Amino acid sequence: MKNINLYYVRGGTSSGVVIQKKDLPKDKSSIENIARKIFGVPRTENQRNDETQIEGIGKGKSTSNKLFIIDINEEEKTVYSTFLQLENSSSKVSWDVNCGNMTTAIPLVLDDLGIIDKVSTDKKIKIYNTNTKKFIYCSLPKEEGVSKVCIIPGIHNSYPEVDIFFKNPEASLTSSLFPTGNKTDKIKDINVTCIDAVVPMVIIKSEDLGLSGKESKLDLYQKKEIISYIDEIRVLAGEKMGIKNKSGVKMTAIDLKKSITLPKVALISKGDDVSDISTIYLTPKEIHNSVAVSGGACLSYACYIEGNIASELYKGDSTRIKNFSGVSDFGVQKTPGGIELYTKRNAQIYMKGEFYLYDD
Repeated sequence: MKNINLYYVRGGTSSGVVIQKKDLPKDKSSIENIARKIFGVPRTENQRNDETQIEGIGKGKSTSNKLFIIDINEEEKTVYSTFLQLENSSSKVSWDVNCGNMTTAIPLVLDDLGIIDKVSTDKKIKIYNTNTKKFIYCSLPKEEGVSKVCIIPGIHNSYPEVDIFFKNPEASLTSSLFPTGNKTDKIKDINVTCIDAVVPMVIIKSEDLGLSGKESKLDLYQKKEIISYIDEIRVLAGEKMGIKNKSGVKMTAIDLKKSITLPKVALISKGDDVSDISTIYLTPKEIHNSVAVSGGACLSYACYIEGNIASELYKGDSTRIKNFSGVSDFGVQKTPGGIELYTKRNAQIYMKGEFYLYDD
């Protein structure tokens, strides 16, 4: 295989590539090797990392090292999506979670392929994520055949709007919404909420860590002891949650410590005149520039449910979440089929074509 057909895209505040399953080899190892070459990350554990990712199209951040494999089934009117997360500092490839931001680029790809109507029902595209085994629905609003555009926090210009709905999001990688059996747990003398909606996440009040919640990213990176402490809490919380990897095996403390995806962490504080709650979101190895769609949806669900740390600060079915990029709107609604979490993003296709694999 000398080259790979792909779309280079941005969905929300994440960027990466979308590749059709038919254009990839079948075995997992070969797919991972191709992914490393596309993004320019280390190909082996022993290879020295290059933070600039000069050999690939990654941008040095986990939010730009994302790959979606899509398998389109027109008969079922379903798109099967599989998400891979890479990082610039290692050869690790995670198949364990989904990415809500990048999911919103998929409708643009389907539209460009000319098949969006073939996989839509009532103008909604049904996407089954194989990582979390959950359904997501997206719509690409159009007016007279032209995509409606919008601006979102973290993106300065207008691009096609994509509305995203997470159907029955509970227990993505654990046994239940509150997998520890409690809405609040004490871990290392800190009260936390361990919740699994769209993605497993640990919620902590900033003030309980001696933070105001108004720190800049630079401020936080300089507080190495606190960041390390948060990571210890994250690992212990992950163990209590019983998080499982893509293969359905419970992750050990070592697995969680090394994980580049699980569980996420939200440091929360009170909102202000234009927001309901404020968050600093960890992915978990990096501090996010805004808030992930999956993490924001999860936090909004926590705000909807009484008796946990988030709803102590704000309770409601629509939540304005303040983050480093601005304020993002999320909501919870009951439908005949259950609970839906929703928000809107915008997305763009940078380019499409072939990525060359010279040493394949």
